[in-house]
Amino acid sequence: MFKFYRILALAAMVLMSACSDEENNQAANKASLEWPAVSEAAVVARDGGETKNTFQINVADTQEKIYHGLMGRTSIDENYGLLFDVNIAPKDAQIAFWMKDTLIPLDMLFLDENGVVFYIYKNAQPNDITPIVAPKRPRAVLEINAGQADKYNIELGDMLKADLFGNI
Repeated sequence: MFKFYRILALAAMVLMSACSDEENNQAANKASLEWPAVSEAAVVARDGGETKNTFQINVADTQEKIYHGLMGRTSIDENYGLLFDVNIAPKDAQIAFWMKDTLIPLDMLFLDENGVVFYIYKNAQPNDITPIVAPKRPRAVLEINAGQADKYNIELGDMLKADLFGNI
């Protein structure tokens, strides 16, 4: 039990390090503009059949990009997603997301090492500081506009085909 609380405390410290003042919001927006050009990722049905949707994505693959995520943005394009590569976190760290300083509602797709969706958190609300934790540690998390998981009928077992997973 103590280890769980220690991990939860570590996750809270990681989350709290994404400070909420205006200067950090401006830095987050600036950092997002400096990301490499978007690449393409497709959500494919669990049977390997139809492509449910294609997203233009950026990959958050540094500590700074992961901390800032989509904070401060007032909108994202219809088919845009931010893919968080959480493998940079220590293997024993609990991965938790929150919506502090995020101004738009989001759906979050939690993905295993093969890009398979194993948990979906729908309609995360702006500025909510409640930790969002999947039942197991993800390899990556894709944040998309709220409502898109339902709109494109994205389900558990579907797969995200992206360079990060080497499954394109």
